[in-house]
Amino acid sequence: MAQASKVLVAVDFSGYSGDAVAVAGELAGCLGAELLALNVLHQRIVDELKFIQGTTELVQCEQVVAQRTASRRERLRALLEEHGLSARVLVEVGVPWEAILDAAGREGVSYIVMGTKGRGDLSRTLLGSNADKIYRHSLVTVVSVRGESHISHVAKARGPEA
Repeated sequence: MAQASKVLVAVDFSGYSGDAVAVAGELAGCLGAELLALNVLHQRIVDELKFIQGTTELVQCEQVVAQRTASRRERLRALLEEHGLSARVLVEVGVPWEAILDAAGREGVSYIVMGTKGRGDLSRTLLGSNADKIYRHSLVTVVSVRGESHISHVAKARGPEA
């Protein structure tokens, strides 16, 4: 097996994002790999902005997207700094699961690390899951991070001898 050269962490700024960044940083460090941090601005938001722009001169879609992209870059850098990590920061527009897989392929990553909310079967069936789609379609290993609150909850449920 070839040595891993890049680890991509997908960050959506949910409660699991910090844990995903920490795990990705540790994995990249152990492997001597470059760390890439990615956030995706959902295409749906851009489409809505374009629609609004067509009805009023008060909204300039490109300007709003540029502002949101810059804001997300700064949030990613701050999250990485909070964990003592440095990474190449990527912010892309698209459907999240597709953009994550596209970035992974384009960048030649060996691992994708992402948090998962752990939705129940019904909500996953009705709403779909970016994580599920990435797991099914990824050509590289995907590492799922559930977070400290999940770990604490599981440990508590197992009892003191766990």
